[in-house]
Amino acid sequence: MTFFDSALAPFTMKGFYLLTWGTSLGANVWNSVALLRSYKTLPRQIFGTLQARLTPLYFSFQTLTTSTLLLTHLWFHPGLISSPRVPPHWTSCEEGHQGLFIVGSLTANLINWIIVGPWTTSVMFERHRLERLEGKEYDAENPSEAMTRVNKRFSTLHGISSALDFTATACIVGLGLFISM
Repeated sequence: MTFFDSALAPFTMKGFYLLTWGTSLGANVWNSVALLRSYKTLPRQIFGTLQARLTPLYFSFQTLTTSTLLLTHLWFHPGLISSPRVPPHWTSCEEGHQGLFIVGSLTANLINWIIVGPWTTSVMFERHRLERLEGKEYDAENPSEAMTRVNKRFSTLHGISSALDFTATACIVGLGLFISM
């Protein structure tokens, strides 16, 4: 490979695929680090407002990068688009396994972006509103019945969102392990 060829490597489809994968993984890692730092630094309600603005952008970006990864992967392996009766199958070949990791990440990000994220945000703002009305924090002793309900809903939705984000990250890391072998 000449110097000119290696200089142009990022501008090939394989280079684009790897850059897209790296961008997706990097955004996952950066979001995790920035989220923890923000949580420890900012007052809780300001942190919640910040997250309400940033997470839709994050999940839309992750959905875009994993969609691009999937389309690029299918460009490299068009046989995966064929009928399920014609080999190669998604579950019976290495390329199919890689594609399943991408689909797993894409699905988790899409669900978080379209359904769970907005739902969690609305419950969080409902909890903020209740805190202002009741004049006490969500975790104060003897919470009202409404606050208990909202806390339970928020905890459940936040847990689901976190699990989906972890799944998406694990799938992207798994894809990276497949690519490296």
